[in-house]
Parts: sequence; structure tokens; C-alpha cells
Amino acid sequence: MIIEFCAINKPEDWMEMVAEQFGTSVTDNGFTIPPSVGSGFFKQYYPLPWLTLTYISFMAYEPMTMVRRSVENSKWIPVMFYINEHKHEQIIGTSTKTVGVDTLDGIFMPSSNIPTEWTFAPKRQYENITLTFNKDWIEQMDTAHETYIGRLLLSDKSFYLFETITPAMQQVLDGIKAIAKSNAPFSPLHLHGKAIELLTIFLEKLEKRSEVKSLSNLNLNDVEAVFRVRRRILQSLNNVPSIPELAREAAMSSSKLQKCFKQVIGKAIAEYALSEKMEWAKRLLSTRLYSVSEVGYKIGYANLSHFTEAFRKYHRIKPKQYLDSL
Repeated sequence: MIIEFCAINKPEDWMEMVAEQFGTSVTDNGFTIPPSVGSGFFKQYYPLPWLTLTYISFMAYEPMTMVRRSVENSKWIPVMFYINEHKHEQIIGTSTKTVGVDTLDGIFMPSSNIPTEWTFAPKRQYENITLTFNKDWIEQMDTAHETYIGRLLLSDKSFYLFETITPAMQQVLDGIKAIAKSNAPFSPLHLHGKAIELLTIFLEKLEKRSEVKSLSNLNLNDVEAVFRVRRRILQSLNNVPSIPELAREAAMSSSKLQKCFKQVIGKAIAEYALSEKMEWAKRLLSTRLYSVSEVGYKIGYANLSHFTEAFRKYHRIKPKQYLDSL
């Protein structure tokens, strides 16, 4: 089953577009999946004229693909939170990545002109909470040009951003799920508050990118190249290729690659590689199958003291202390 959609003028129209393809209609700002297709629901809430909260929870009986088509100049910007425990595939052009609540890419915010699609395995429960805001709200703020999100939107350049779901976000997301499933008399008011809180936390996290002063006008090829480089890094964590070598693989200059990588992934290449190495080290230690020195050598450190210091700086605990705490 394939469900196709795109950014449109009103979020309400999006719900109608999707419901029709499921063979049903919208009632009370949502719809239930027909029993012949699967189970679950799609539901929207409207906290403010410029903000929509969408909560999706479904299971399909057959494989499903959702396709987001490219549209130019849409004012509506989605912030999608992958809250399902089952990971699924997100496809951008020829690049495929695995996303879910516990991945480093648990959130993504795209402009409307870069297409993407998601594939869902049958008979597995999937959930998604999306905040969709009208960019006029940001652009009309007096301080818009002083914020990362304001500069990004005012630039009118295409973008594709990823972020990680933080513990604070997870707490709010859990609250949204609980409230949405309740019939309490003031649940809509609670949901409105949670939506504002979640958006605020996300924008504050995004603001940490504010040191990026120039914004690349990314196209689909740029995004695909960044994913190729990301995959190469993940495949070679114990001996990460040099920037010039990665740039050759991306068919970009070193400076353009570093700029595009940080814009898409949210971290500089070196910072990203280090974070992945340290997460790998933590996973290895958690198995209790390796000593600290074995883990250090396994992830590419010839000097054990260098590994210990890097681990301490990243995780705020020495690897031996972490191992002993397990």
C-alpha cells in the first residue's frame, strides 16, 4: 500500500488527503484505520492558528510506504518526532536510513521541496507525533534574524535537519500520548500546553546550531552525498577517513562537505565521528565481554589514556568506573 501526500495550504487538507487514500473520511479532526487495512488512528489538534499537532498510531496488515512529494514555497514546516520503538526505513533519493525513537536521528525537519518516503513493515505498531508550524510566525518575530530558525527560514534556502530526541522531549511526548488517549474534560487544553512546550524545547535545541553563520542551499544530491559520507564514517569508526578523502567520495570540496554535513546532521564531521565512537565504546562495555583496554583498541585508540580521557569528556565518567557500575 502506498500513501502519497505533500505540504499544502492547510493542515486540515493534509488529513483529508491521507484519509481518502485509506478509503475513509475525516471525523472530528481525525480518522480510524479501516479494519480491512489495519488498526490505529490519525488525529490532529490545533493549539494555535499557526501550529498543528498530529498524532499517528497505526499497524498495517501489509507492507506500507508513505511518500512525501516535493512542493515549492510551502509556508508549513513539519517537525516529525519518531516515537515508535520499532525502527523503520526513511528513504531520501537513493539513500536509506533507519529511524526510531532511540536513534540519533529521532527528529527531522525538512523544507517542502525535498521529497522523502518511509517504509513500514506489516503487523508492527508505529507512532509519530508531528508539530507543523507556519513559518510566517517565525519570520514576523522582531528577533527572527537573531535566531538560528529565523535565519534559516528567512534565507529561503532548502534544508533538511536532523536532531535527537532528548529526555526532556521524551517526557513531553509521553505526556502528549497519555493525554490524547484520555477523555478528561480539559485534555485539549493540556495538549495545547504540551505542544507549545515541545516546540519550545526543540527550538532551543536547534538554537545550539547558531554558530553556523552561512546556510548552504541544499539540493537532493547534496543530502544524498552527506548520507554517503555518514555511512562511510559509521563503517570505519575505528579508522575514520580524512576530510579530503570523504570530500572526494561526496564529490564536493572539503569546505562545502563540512558545511553541508553540519547543516544536515547538526554536528561537524569530527564531532559526529567522536560521538559515534564513544557511543560504540559504551555499548561494547555494556556487554561486559571486553575490558577497557580491549574496547579502546577495538574502536581505534592505540593510546589507552587518550581513550579514557575522550570517554570521560563525552560520558562524564571514566570507562573503568562505567564498567564497574554495570
